[in-house]
Amino acid sequence: MIARNKRTASFDLSELIAELEIPFEKRESIKPLKTGNYVYDLILKKENINRQQAFKGGATQSSVVFRKLSGKPLVISFYSSQWQEYGLNHLKQLNKLQREVNALGGNILIITPDAMDNTLEEIIWNHSLYLNFYYDQDNQVAKQLKVYADHDPAWNRYPGIEVNIPLLATYILDASRQIIFDHVDQTLEEGIPSEALLDALYPNSVYELKSKSA
Repeated sequence: MIARNKRTASFDLSELIAELEIPFEKRESIKPLKTGNYVYDLILKKENINRQQAFKGGATQSSVVFRKLSGKPLVISFYSSQWQEYGLNHLKQLNKLQREVNALGGNILIITPDAMDNTLEEIIWNHSLYLNFYYDQDNQVAKQLKVYADHDPAWNRYPGIEVNIPLLATYILDASRQIIFDHVDQTLEEGIPSEALLDALYPNSVYELKSKSA
């Protein structure tokens, strides 16, 4: 009879750590601000605002744009080139809303972490966009509105996104910096509810007209 050597692996149980003992840091998902919240500490640097005219490629002075934006209802919408075709459609929808928003006394400002480079200028030119863009360096504005956080990156919510960018969110702030409209596109299918956005602006427009006529 041939004897067989049996090799048995030995373990030092003291080296094993029970699963429940492994430290686990629970991080809450970001919670974007909602209608009714105030954003008192919102600071827009006029040197980061770029108004690029689609026709002739002319640019309006940023100081003029900043004066026009202040003191009126402001539609803030976040954008990044990472959204690709869907992001472009997002800009086109806002571009169509621009005239109605202006007629109701408001302005639209696109907040983007993308640098104001030739790529953005080409998008503006090729699609005849008449929108104000704000370069949100280090996502400071996005953090204030709680649509961006390092601990809860965008790829946790949206498949195909490989860079942490702000959520595809749109807000309206009134002259007192209170949020009177909020929308976060969770499915990348719904787009901005245009009628609801304009309805939120309408009471402010009526109030301004009454104030001027008083």
